[in-house]
Amino acid sequence: MKKLTITLLLAVLTLASQRLLADPGNGNRDLQTRASAMTRSLAGQVHLNEGQYVQVKALNLRLLQEMLAARAVFVHDSEMQNQAIADAQQQYDYELAGLLQPAQLALYQQNRASRTALNAGH
Repeated sequence: MKKLTITLLLAVLTLASQRLLADPGNGNRDLQTRASAMTRSLAGQVHLNEGQYVQVKALNLRLLQEMLAARAVFVHDSEMQNQAIADAQQQYDYELAGLLQPAQLALYQQNRASRTALNAGH
């Protein structure tokens, strides 16, 4: 039953993400801007090459779209919303790990752990 729910959730998020991409309005430009900023930040931390930069930017954009879609689709169900966002983040981390070289991945994980520790302290 849980696998069916997750599969259905991913299908809904994919459909919602595609609709967001089709909308050329300000919301999509804002996501593009945020994805670019996230990518620049990561590039500064782990020294992405040009090919990685392009792939990571697309990955960041997709993560932002999936998070936005989860918030819209599950606006009245915070548990499902949190689960969908956590699933999107987990998929992002998995795909990012496949794009980065081992030394880059170690830097990313180190920076992420320090950000998490700083956020937990506040």
